[in-house]
Amino acid sequence: MELGMTPSQDIAHAIGTLENDTPSWDLLESPSTELLIPTLQTPPPSPQCSQDPLISDLWDETVIDIKLATLHLLMLALNEFIQETCYGCQTGHPSQVQHSCLQELSEYFFDTYYDDVMIRLQTERFIPAIRLFVRSSTADGSGTQIRRVAEHIMCELRSERYIVCAINDNIGHLLDASTCARRVKPAMLRMIGNYWAGLHLV
Repeated sequence: MELGMTPSQDIAHAIGTLENDTPSWDLLESPSTELLIPTLQTPPPSPQCSQDPLISDLWDETVIDIKLATLHLLMLALNEFIQETCYGCQTGHPSQVQHSCLQELSEYFFDTYYDDVMIRLQTERFIPAIRLFVRSSTADGSGTQIRRVAEHIMCELRSERYIVCAINDNIGHLLDASTCARRVKPAMLRMIGNYWAGLHLV
């Protein structure tokens, strides 16, 4: 972060650099194969999505990154929906008892409110935010492939009994499975979360 810059300005600067200084990186849908790290070796395709010919050639690390970004943004969208539907938050009630957002979610909450959460999650910055995260290590994966992997993991999560625990467990396992810049990824997830939420515009 440059001296005197606020976190929002720093995010805006980082996003601006990615979007303006590298025009070949079309965040919406680009066939570009330019690598962030030119010396990066090509890993084998991911076996996790081998059933889908569209995404069967994605690298393991790319699939991990797409899933990590999707899960992080899904958690943010869940929190947004919970707060928007909380009586205590809507009325500014001082009693915590009136805040349903502080209570444990009901079983199969995600399946019950899937469409409502998807409306909040799938904004115009959803796929670009995931692509920003993927682009931190590679240029692998098109917008269509990213969307396919994201949709796959969200469909898998619909049957989870306790969605918050499932998301946290998945994020932990994916970070453990990652072989590239594991220490940097949590910070990158926060950055793309701010981008998705529009906080980089503040």
